[in-house]
This record gives sequence, C-alpha cells and structure tokens, in this order.
Amino acid sequence: MINIINKYSKILNDNRYLIFYTVSERIFFFLAFLIIARRFPTDTYGELITVFSIANIFIILFDLGLPVLLQREVASGKESSSELASKILTLFALSFPVYFISAATYSKIFFPDISFTIITTVLLSVYFFSAGNLFNKILSGLNDFKSQFDVILKARLPALILLITAVFFSDSGLLIFLLIILMSSLIQIIFVFSAAKKHGLIFFFNGFKLKSTFSLVRLSLPLGMAVIFNFLYDKIDILLISKLTDFDQAAYYNVAYGIYKSSSILFSFLFVSGFTEVSSIRNNKAALRSFFRKYSVLLIEICLALTIILFFLSDQIVTLVYTDKFNDSAMILKILSVSLAGLALNNLTGIMLNGTGLFKENMKITLSGLILNVILNILLIPVYGIIASAVITILTEYFIFAGGYFYLNKFFKRI
Repeated sequence: MINIINKYSKILNDNRYLIFYTVSERIFFFLAFLIIARRFPTDTYGELITVFSIANIFIILFDLGLPVLLQREVASGKESSSELASKILTLFALSFPVYFISAATYSKIFFPDISFTIITTVLLSVYFFSAGNLFNKILSGLNDFKSQFDVILKARLPALILLITAVFFSDSGLLIFLLIILMSSLIQIIFVFSAAKKHGLIFFFNGFKLKSTFSLVRLSLPLGMAVIFNFLYDKIDILLISKLTDFDQAAYYNVAYGIYKSSSILFSFLFVSGFTEVSSIRNNKAALRSFFRKYSVLLIEICLALTIILFFLSDQIVTLVYTDKFNDSAMILKILSVSLAGLALNNLTGIMLNGTGLFKENMKITLSGLILNVILNILLIPVYGIIASAVITILTEYFIFAGGYFYLNKFFKRI
C-alpha cells in the first residue's frame, strides 16, 4: 500500500504543473458549457454544441499534424525550431479564410435555423483556441508546463468570473456568454506568445515559400491525417445525432459524453509529457517497452476506479451537476464508462506510434476506426437512438487500441 502511495505521489509531483494546466483547462470548458446548459433550454444547448462540433471538425482539417510535429521536433532538440514554428504559424494564419468560409457555409446549409452571429462567434473562438494550442505545443516540447499553467490562469480565471456573473443577469443572452469565451481565447494567445519567446524562439512571418511549406506538409501529412481521423470519430457523433434525431438528443448525449471525457483528466495529462518522453527515446526499443508496460498498468488502474464510479453513480452525477432536465443522460454515461480503459490505452499506443515515427500506421488505424464509427452510427441511430452511439463509442475505442497494439508489437519485433 505504501509503495502504491509513493508511486502516485511521485507521478503527481513530477507532473504537477502539467496536471495544474490540464485540470484548469478542462475545468474551465466544463464549467463554461455547464453554465450554458443549465442557463438555456436543451434545444439551444444542443444547437450550440452542434456548432462547436462543426467548428472543431473544420479546424482540425487544417491541423495537418503540424502541432504534434512541432512538439516532436522541439522535444528532439532541433535547432531549427524557430523556423519550423514560424512556417507553421504562417500557414495557420493563411488558412483562416478557407476555414471560416467552409465551416460557416456547412453550418448554414445543414443547420439553417442556427443564428449566423452564433456561428461566427463560435468559429472565431475555436480558431483562436487552436492558435493558442500551437504555442502550447512549443512549450510542451520544452517541458515548460509551468508557463502553460500561468497563461491559463490569466486567460481563463477572469473569463470564468464573467461567465458566473452573467448568470445573475436574467437578460444575458447566449451571445454574451460566447463573447466571454472568445475573449479568453484572445488573451491566451497574447500571453502564450510571450512565454514562447522567453525561450529564445524567434518568430518571423516573412519569406513564406510555397515549396518549402509543401515539403513540410508532405512530411507531416500522415500524422495529420491520423489526428484528423481520430478527432472526427470523437466529434462526429454529435453531428449525426443532431441530423438523424434532434437537438435535444444531441444535448443529452453531449452531457454524458462531456462527463465521460472530463473524467479522463485524471490520466490524460500523462500523454503530453509521455509524448515528449517517447520522442526523446524513440530509438531505444528497450526503453520504449518499459514505457509501455509502466504506463499501461498505471492507466488500467486509474480507469478501473473511474469506471466503477461513473457506472454506479451516473444518475447522481448527472442530476447533481446538470439538474434533472438531463436525466436521460445518465444511462448514456453508464454505457460510456465501460470505454474509459479503451480510450486511455488507444491514446497510449497513439502517442507511441507518433513518437516513433509510425505516422502512416496510426493513420490507417484511426481511418478504420472512423469508418467503423460512421457506418455503425448511420445504421443504428435511427433504430436505437443515442444508446447506439454510446455502444459504438465502446467498440471504436477498443478497436483503435487493438490496431495500435498490433503495429507496436510489430515495431518491437524488428531487428
């Protein structure tokens, strides 16, 4: 028992700033959406999370694996980090018009009843949050999680106070809440940009060359496709539920899914520092095997405890946090809890595949998982509703883990 306590104490101490950062970020978004869910009708909340899903899906299409590549190269100690970061930031800035026009057009075509003002505000917020994430990847590669935590406190705490204050004004519309979230994304960019520069990185936004940028994208594309496919299977459920059922059902599912994903805060921080570690030991198979064994045991222990809590206390958690108007979410949460171990383990194999350069293998796995997820959802949601989506999530998580383990095992057997 003492050894177990010492083990977890050491993990918590070694990762304290990363934990502080991850917890603060998750808490902010959880509370922000919780406030909106409790403040507005379920269909309004359903519309909002639908737009956020669209925005996140379209922004990830312009990810191209560049943020993860940036962290990997910085962690490897590449001297050209400033040049690489500048190219990626320039490319991201140039992608804004395409992202905005395509996401806004999709939103109005498939969900014409949603306000264009709401769509615009959400699209801008997601874009700026993604820009902040690019700088965070630089800091993650440098293992500077203290600066990330400092930035998040400065950007999120004032916004959270304003969101809570807005609740007490009965005439505060949804737009006010969204503008506060947008403000937080802009503040984050200002402070995280400054934090990255303190490490000696120089950002220059001139001399953009299409040929060199194309070479960079070609290098990162397999990694980017894996990121896109992984993100799509995580987010596409909401769009399918909104289209095949209604916004109320999307709201019920999102509440359960939000609690399920929020619980992963107790282990997700391990993947950020873990990816940096894998990138630094990627040529040492013995060290990689040891890393996998240590982390897989740790993740299973954490997930087993979380699954028991979420499965048996789902009704109480949903009612306490979201009120009884979301009672229909409890059963979904109970089902989703079973997939926690699959979620954790497929993230572990994912960072190991990316860290060792097996981008194409990871891309194949996540593409297969996405296809499986979409086909099953389209076939089963009209018949079984959101319960089908929850069960399909379980199948998808474990399917992707099995694929990742298969390719890692092949990698370890190479001479």
